[in-house]
Amino acid sequence: MATKKILSVERKSGEIFSHIRRKWLVETPEERVRQEYLLVLVNEYGFSIDQIGEELEVTGRGSGQARADFVIWRTVKDKADSNNPFIIVECKSDNVTIKAHDYDQGDNYARLTGARFFVTHNSRETKYWRVVHEKMPKTLGEISNIPHALANDKEIEELLSKLKTFKEDEFADLLHQCHNTIRNREKLDPAAAFDEIAKILFIKVCFERRLKSGRQRKNLFTADFLDTQKNLYENPVATLFAETKKEYRADKIFEKTKK
Repeated sequence: MATKKILSVERKSGEIFSHIRRKWLVETPEERVRQEYLLVLVNEYGFSIDQIGEELEVTGRGSGQARADFVIWRTVKDKADSNNPFIIVECKSDNVTIKAHDYDQGDNYARLTGARFFVTHNSRETKYWRVVHEKMPKTLGEISNIPHALANDKEIEELLSKLKTFKEDEFADLLHQCHNTIRNREKLDPAAAFDEIAKILFIKVCFERRLKSGRQRKNLFTADFLDTQKNLYENPVATLFAETKKEYRADKIFEKTKK
């Protein structure tokens, strides 16, 4: 079986190479972000160059202004047949703060093309959205990731149905319920129960950061995944906490003996 070629950024004399357009471009801050994020889409998510269009007009009206940075089709054949794309990606340079208008713009692009997912990205921030075509604009739903190239229909539907953004009051209420569960079940005083909740939150942050940075493709901190790990480890959560302690070792947050 042939080893998949890893895509890399190519530069020369103030220019950067577009692997999709097959030409050298002036390396502006936005172009740098765009070409570097292409590496993530190809090397981490598994999409091929032939599945992706770059700087494509999406209005169909010859405007030239409504251009999406990346348009990703689910298959090469879908792209060849001009079917609706799968994902729209909008990139901004690192010195530009991604604002609500950028989400509306991407929402509009996704609706015009029929795409189900939309991404806003610069090197400081990446946000992922599901596009609810059954509702009017400005109803993007933020999710924690987009599907990988080989995701099947079931995995895509699970991603759409399971992931949601908590409002502040919803998260506070859930945190309170978790605290009470740990306190009552483990017979801990409130301070000790809070300490356990803090460990759980650090695990969650640790593995979600790995997911968003592309260091891993699967979220290891889910009920479903932990259930499957019970056959391999006596305490899967303890295994994840050991990894979390390593991740934050330099910050000296947890003592080595903490469990």
